[in-house]
Amino acid sequence: MRICGIGDNVVDRYYNQRLMFPGGNAVNFAVHAQRSGMDAAYLGVIGTDSDGDLIRSSLQAEGVDLNHLRVKEGPNAFATVQMDDDGNNRKWGLCEKGVSVFELDSADLEYLAGFDLAHTGETSRLDPQLPEIRKRVSISFDFSDRDLDYAASVLPYVKVATFSRSGADETEIARVLDIARSAGVELVTITQGARGATVSHRGEVLFVPAVPVDAVDTLGAGDAFAARLACRVLSGVPLADAGKDAAEYSALICGTRGAFGHARPITREIPL
Repeated sequence: MRICGIGDNVVDRYYNQRLMFPGGNAVNFAVHAQRSGMDAAYLGVIGTDSDGDLIRSSLQAEGVDLNHLRVKEGPNAFATVQMDDDGNNRKWGLCEKGVSVFELDSADLEYLAGFDLAHTGETSRLDPQLPEIRKRVSISFDFSDRDLDYAASVLPYVKVATFSRSGADETEIARVLDIARSAGVELVTITQGARGATVSHRGEVLFVPAVPVDAVDTLGAGDAFAARLACRVLSGVPLADAGKDAAEYSALICGTRGAFGHARPITREIPL
């Protein structure tokens, strides 16, 4: 199965640890799909600075196809992170989009027709182009913690939907499931922080508890879970088995600094 991550990339700068890591929802999904045995690609825009080089070199090291990667003069997107020692709590400082916001051109759209699934999300700002993307390939979309009013306009184009609802009660979880499934979404993932995740595939609903782990860094664990689950379910693995695998993989990622590793030292001062 061929999967393409489209849109955002970001370098997470861990100021207090003097380390920076590649990330971004679309990048993370592509990396985790590649690690899950898929043929994965990334389509997005990186800058001409050292941050952009970190994104490109990390994706190359992971074996992700960069055939339609764009490089634009200017700074790459970045986020400044203050991480607690336990890896569970973080504060965000200065974040900038840099050159990462873009529009797909006709060549990009035709390129996507060669994939089985294209993943993007609310941070990538590609919502106006979803109808054109959907004409060519099935869409996976990460809504993060955006509300259901926003989701309602996007869900009709989506095959795989991911929501973040840490701390939500059962009523809220049921409401998210109902709206997503009513819109025709085939696979729904609702991550619920340290508790685990509620998942649904073609009417089957399952709660997947988190695997206990001494976390080093929980950043990106939800992306890891959602990507692994989608890869397994869409490859024909039963939901319960796919959920167990996704939970174990997410726990493994919690033992890695950054969204998926590839640390690089910070050698300059960073604005907070």
